[in-house]
Amino acid sequence: MNVTQAFSLAQVVPDVVSSFNPTDLMNITFTDAATMQSVNVTPGALLTMEQTAMEPEFFLISNNGAEPSNQTFVLALVDPDAPTPQNTSVSQFLHFLGGDFSANNGSLLTNSTPALMDFFPPTPPAGSDPHRYVLLIFAEPADFDTVAFTFVNSSTPRTNFNLTVFATSVGLDSPIAGNFFLVGPSNSSDSSSSIISSAASSAIVPLSTASSSASLSALPTSSPTSANTSPTTSTSAGHEKTPVNLGSILYLICASAFLMMTMG
Repeated sequence: MNVTQAFSLAQVVPDVVSSFNPTDLMNITFTDAATMQSVNVTPGALLTMEQTAMEPEFFLISNNGAEPSNQTFVLALVDPDAPTPQNTSVSQFLHFLGGDFSANNGSLLTNSTPALMDFFPPTPPAGSDPHRYVLLIFAEPADFDTVAFTFVNSSTPRTNFNLTVFATSVGLDSPIAGNFFLVGPSNSSDSSSSIISSAASSAIVPLSTASSSASLSALPTSSPTSANTSPTTSTSAGHEKTPVNLGSILYLICASAFLMMTMG
């Protein structure tokens, strides 16, 4: 399957771009943060957060011979599935945007100026289906550096980015190449997910001794004293049981959920 077919089947067209007719090929290579081994991206490959934690290298392979030596390019990496594929309220999430890329050593792309938006690794929230991460490359217009800065700079939020609107605003033509990959949440679930699940259960039915111990293991062992807190009691084994402050737990749940929903 070629990249054009992959874009269509994964609905990258029309979710990110209205059409896609590439003239060149785009390869992405990550370095696994744990093994330091290279991970080459094929269109639609399912990768882990560990594999995609470090900024990748980009390679442009021309179908029509070598690109002109003075040609520069713009690269954009977006997530159209933030915070989840079923709820795209903050998409697109901008993971990378940079110009002044040129092909060195045949195909490796390097940029001569700082990125407009530095690389931010994929971080789909716990419980989400895998997200699509779409990389597109455009031929760079002569005035890109001047014009682009008025639309994307250090104060620009990464959320609710629209690549099509940006491309039109700065004079980018259709992308000449692209690729995409999938990343799901880490297999080692964030402790906040277990807190949310167990606390939600406790609001409906009393927790058993076993489930209380498991659900509270990720919380601090001490909490501020409250006027409503009952005295501690001792078990038959002589261990103290600390009373649960449901107000503190619910506050942690809300804060964690808000942070997770805004991550791409």
